[in-house]
Amino acid sequence: MDILAETQRLLQRIEAQADATYEQVVGRAIPSPLKVYGLRVWEMRQIVKSWRRDHKGISLEDLLPLVDTLWAGQSREERLVALELLIHYPQLLPELTWTWFDNRRQDLNDWELTDVLGVGLLGPWVAHDPQHRTGHLRQLVLSEDLWSRRLGLVAIIGVHRTRKETETLSLALSLIDQVKEEQHPTITKAISWVLRQLTKDHPEKVAAYLEKNVDSLPRQVVREVRNKLETGRKNGKRAT
Repeated sequence: MDILAETQRLLQRIEAQADATYEQVVGRAIPSPLKVYGLRVWEMRQIVKSWRRDHKGISLEDLLPLVDTLWAGQSREERLVALELLIHYPQLLPELTWTWFDNRRQDLNDWELTDVLGVGLLGPWVAHDPQHRTGHLRQLVLSEDLWSRRLGLVAIIGVHRTRKETETLSLALSLIDQVKEEQHPTITKAISWVLRQLTKDHPEKVAAYLEKNVDSLPRQVVREVRNKLETGRKNGKRAT
């Protein structure tokens, strides 16, 4: 496969769907130094699905150079398409290495790419072999780098979607314990998100954890998780 040619084809698809109006929306919601073409997530997924139809039997050895070349691009959309390519080949995820994730996480500088990498790729990768891979999540949440800490937290959502057992809950709560007193909104929002996701399968245990740590968790987390437990929504408004 001609990596440069395939990269250029995908970039041309991105450029053809550029939306200056939505570019401004993304710029306000996701502050980042990356160039923004203004594609919506579903549009990028359509590009990836179209490409996948012509490359169904591709190996990780052939796919990864394309992914890495796109990731090295200067735009939000190139990096998201890179991640979506791997997400759309779930059978290849277990073959990835921690070194690959470690290299990618050093480039993170916004919540969107962090969350897609964590939930869509790192979480499922850890879930495939939790005995040997959960240690990487512990390493991330102890990092001095803000985005690495968020990556380690949100990845547990990807683990939980595959492995809903008590061990996953215990891992999640132990990770949160490491950062629960942080006040940075990037971490606060991640903690709230993780706990709200866990309420779907472990409501009583999440409620118990919340009450035990009510004085150390950020107020926003306590409020949103309580709302989720009581009404099913983080804003506390019941569906009508």
